[in-house]
Amino acid sequence: MIKGLGFLHFASTARHRLEAVLYRGFIGIGWHDQALLERYQQAYKDLDLFPLVESKTIEQFRVDYGLPVMVRLKREIEASVKNGKFIFAGHRGCGKSTLLKRLAIEMQPNHSVVFFSIADLIEMSGITHVNILYAIALKLLSQATKRSIPVAEDIKQSLLGWNTTVRTQTSSQATSGEMALGADINVVTAKLQQEKSFRDELEKTFEKRISDLVGKCDRLAAAIQTATKKPILVIIDDLDKLDLPLVEDIYRNNIKSLFSPQFRVVFTIPVSAVQEPQVMGALNSEGIVRPHLFPVAKFFAKVNCHKPDAEPVAKTFDVFLQVLAKRLPNELVDPQTARQIVLKSGGVMRELVRIARECCTECMVQLEIEPDSDSVKINAEILTVALRNLRHDFARQIGSDLYALLVGVYKTAETPDASSKGFVKLLHGLMVLEYENDALWYDVHPIVVDLLKQKNLIE
Repeated sequence: MIKGLGFLHFASTARHRLEAVLYRGFIGIGWHDQALLERYQQAYKDLDLFPLVESKTIEQFRVDYGLPVMVRLKREIEASVKNGKFIFAGHRGCGKSTLLKRLAIEMQPNHSVVFFSIADLIEMSGITHVNILYAIALKLLSQATKRSIPVAEDIKQSLLGWNTTVRTQTSSQATSGEMALGADINVVTAKLQQEKSFRDELEKTFEKRISDLVGKCDRLAAAIQTATKKPILVIIDDLDKLDLPLVEDIYRNNIKSLFSPQFRVVFTIPVSAVQEPQVMGALNSEGIVRPHLFPVAKFFAKVNCHKPDAEPVAKTFDVFLQVLAKRLPNELVDPQTARQIVLKSGGVMRELVRIARECCTECMVQLEIEPDSDSVKINAEILTVALRNLRHDFARQIGSDLYALLVGVYKTAETPDASSKGFVKLLHGLMVLEYENDALWYDVHPIVVDLLKQKNLIE
């Protein structure tokens, strides 16, 4: 053989394979594959519908989940004093947002409810106690405007007129007072979302005038309450997604300012922050005896959690299967694979969605690479690839010094120090999950368990 001929043959073969792939991409996949692709695309979109906040999606996808937690929070709000404050905690992605939206709907008949996500108003890394209070004021002002409730001019000026740039931009946008006010609110909201310089100036303006800002919130709430004959309830979602240093600054160092408004407010907080004694001490000092916790769904009793032949608790397990079935049609997934998707979620709703979406992605890729295949379905092989991808995501987050801690949690279902920085990081990142019995216990996320097995750290 002439030297280099083998390489030329390989290069020629590779070129033909590449041309074949490009040709298939150019002419598109067949109509049958296209229809199947569209079904996976729709399932991927439907799986993204968390939290459920729109009436249409609530009706289409809602499954009763976490009802006892919501009822307990609802009854405590109703029984509380008019300025009660409530802390709602749970693992990220456990379903808090959907539950809080349902709470907002159920409280509407007897309350003027203001529900909003802080993530829609302020970049997460830039959230402070000052702009949380300012966001509450903006939302109250917006509700009063929509309901044509008269608002004192000094309130509008204080909240919207402090920044001369905003006034310049909106002065020519409308002529009537109500239209101009709406324009001001929209521009200020956009700046709050997008401009760090605006948020920095906001901090300088109101940091020394917190009592004045709180006073404006109280007067707006009083105006709405007088007009509607209903008490105000503000529900702020997504504060549980804050990084822990920000949580500590807001809920420990500035808790008195945050809790100053004289109306009911529901705040969210990461479950990992509940492990911080100083944060809990600050909350206790302001009358929060204990946060309302949304526990992770428990598929197994503590004694059975690692037994390979253990059967999951049917009532809890079936709820997750229902959630999956409403978004992922049965004909797109093998029944046993659907069960494995639920098991690998560890009882965290967000993880169920994450695994299922990764499976949909793999199927869409396979339809593109291997067209004319009638067998593209979410099965054990697809799930294996999806779990591998998610396992890599976890591996990138775990420092080498934390593997020993993970092994310890796996073997004992306990932790030597629940407030240690390493454990709090694992809890915050969903690598360790907290469950409730008469006593708290912990387990390693099922996908992280696979990672520990891969590294021969556990049998």
